[in-house]
Amino acid sequence: MAIYPVILAGGNGSRLWPLSRQNHPKQFLDLLGGGDTLLQSTIKRAQFCSDIEPLIIASKAHRFLLQHQIEPLGLSSKNALLEPCSKNTAAAVALACLCTLQRDPDAMLLCLPADHYLPDVEAFSNVITKMASSLPESSIGLLGINPEYAATQYGYIQFTPNETLNTVTGFIEKPEASLADVLFARTDVAWNSGIVIARAQTLYEALNVHAPLLLSKVEMAFSERHSLYDFELVGDAYVDIEALSFDKSVLEKSNNLRVGLIRQQWDDLGSWSSLLARRKALGLTDFNVFSDDKFVLAFGANEIVVVLNDDVLFIADQDTLSDMTAISDYLIRHDLQHLLNRIDVHRPWGQFKVLAQEEHFIVKRLIVYPHEQISLQSHQHRREHWVVTKGIAEVQIDNLVHTISEGGAISIEQNQKHRLRNSRDVALEIIEVQTGSRLDEEDIVRYDDQYQRHLTEK
Repeated sequence: MAIYPVILAGGNGSRLWPLSRQNHPKQFLDLLGGGDTLLQSTIKRAQFCSDIEPLIIASKAHRFLLQHQIEPLGLSSKNALLEPCSKNTAAAVALACLCTLQRDPDAMLLCLPADHYLPDVEAFSNVITKMASSLPESSIGLLGINPEYAATQYGYIQFTPNETLNTVTGFIEKPEASLADVLFARTDVAWNSGIVIARAQTLYEALNVHAPLLLSKVEMAFSERHSLYDFELVGDAYVDIEALSFDKSVLEKSNNLRVGLIRQQWDDLGSWSSLLARRKALGLTDFNVFSDDKFVLAFGANEIVVVLNDDVLFIADQDTLSDMTAISDYLIRHDLQHLLNRIDVHRPWGQFKVLAQEEHFIVKRLIVYPHEQISLQSHQHRREHWVVTKGIAEVQIDNLVHTISEGGAISIEQNQKHRLRNSRDVALEIIEVQTGSRLDEEDIVRYDDQYQRHLTEK
């Protein structure tokens, strides 16, 4: 029976602010300095387990970021299904079932969260293969991690040992320290990794029994899916779906659960405590200091966290980071909710970052990926001045095309149709200075766009 990997990558990663932001959440970050983002590591893990390309359930808001990260791994937008908004894991698993059952009614589904650290892919693949071959047809398999220590940040699975797969007898929520010590000494419990394997039909039937209303709404939204650029986007009915955890709404109500065990390094890197502990265990220098591009020296400060981004300096005692909702509430209450997003913005053609901004001018750095271009557009309220700092730009202004080399510049007046193109094999970098009476992303009229964006879409 073929294993169909599904990667759940729709979260916003709010518990790791300001490292993780709404427009650039943790699954798209390299948090451990290994060169791959958490999503890319998960994709490679899935590719090791199965010859079938993974399906990635992700948010519409992250589609350009997603595309940029999956293409180097041989995947494309055809491997993704976009949610209009995040609705937690129950809806995402339902989408995975519907999508996979269309392809193969006998498919075995492997559901993988996109934010895990699990470096031994061979051992992981061996356990998953054994689980797939020995799992009863009507059962749902969970991957349990043999505890490394008395963890309070993870849930636990209780089980009765069997010769093949252990029978799940219950779940324990994230325990207090005293209970965690007791659990660590037992041999019939494991950390709940959140990784699920089962026949897609079995998962569908479990959703139909325990979350029928959610499933029916997901089916409606799935039937209304449509094309967005090269992606498939689920219909708007998805917005009205209740955000439910698959663990809470389905698994904890099921009596047909089995658990396979693995003993190796693992972390759910969804919180500051787990991230810092793993970075420290890996021996990373300045494991608690994060900076985009500036040198930070935090001498003798192992008990605090320092994050320096372009728009935020965040310093906190590690013991105060268990509940980040107080910080997000503070930002919203003081009209600082823009800090919930990063200032670098991804587009299908590349990305831009605001370097400086005042009332009547904005300075941006634009990066246009090889063989990409912005839409043919004009602006009613602003003029733009472009300086090429790297690469060679082809700039169309009205009906003329200008070739601008490194160090060259060109200006675009109000209401002039213009387009920026990079025809080379290396990224093009531009410094853009906008001046005018109105400076925002809404002042744009599109005449032609290869990415199929609407005239008013950013």
